[in-house]
Amino acid sequence: MIAPQRNGVQQAAYLIGMYGQYLKIYFKTLVEYRADTLIALIAGIIAQGSTLVFLSIIFQRIPKLADWSFYELVFIFGLAATGKALNQTLFNAPFSLTSLIRRGQLDVMMIRPVGVLFQTIGGSQELNGVGQLVTGIAIMGFAAAHLDMHWSVGMVLYVIIALISSAVIQFAVLLTISVLTFWVQEIRSVIYPVNWLYDFTRYPLEIFHPLLRGLLTYLIPYAIGSFFPAAFLLRPEQYGWALWVVPATAVVVMSITYCIWSFGIKRYSSVAG
Repeated sequence: MIAPQRNGVQQAAYLIGMYGQYLKIYFKTLVEYRADTLIALIAGIIAQGSTLVFLSIIFQRIPKLADWSFYELVFIFGLAATGKALNQTLFNAPFSLTSLIRRGQLDVMMIRPVGVLFQTIGGSQELNGVGQLVTGIAIMGFAAAHLDMHWSVGMVLYVIIALISSAVIQFAVLLTISVLTFWVQEIRSVIYPVNWLYDFTRYPLEIFHPLLRGLLTYLIPYAIGSFFPAAFLLRPEQYGWALWVVPATAVVVMSITYCIWSFGIKRYSSVAG
């Protein structure tokens, strides 16, 4: 099939419309499988709520943790949890790449007039992310209501950009590892531990060893999309650089990952070969 010729604007509009169709199918799934959706919501509430209980117990013993108050920690946790849920809901493709290759579905994607990566992202929505997404937003709102935060249109826009950047950074990191499946048969044993590292960024980085802080900031930059945006919103005078570093990091990391993906997909050997 030969793809129709489109200019940049037309192609962007076409892809946005197509992704809208993927989301439409996803939302229909949520409505159709009401019990599963309800279970996912409850599971998200329990998972995030247990952490809040844990933080409450800690702060019964100490007034602050690394100079962060209880509600500041709750806000940091809420933003990081929302970013993780957004990634899980919309960009879960790295976890499905191995199965797509084994089932031969990637071969089918390669003959379609749309990029393989786009198709992989479009069909990778995760049901369980919905509950955590709703709960994460609620936790952010709860904490913000108890903090002296000066909200404006610009700050709300930054929260949206930060959450998208967080999801993109996580996606890029995991996709970089997942691309190795073009050469290695089983890579999921590496993807999951790297994914779990993100949970450290739900807390102030100051409480961790400098090596772990460096790992999560420079090598696997999860903290750039989770802790630092929250820190900027809470203490803009101290973390002002996060205003531009967060989205810039997402663009740079995703660009590098896309180059690695392109290199891998060109050397992909069909399962039928």
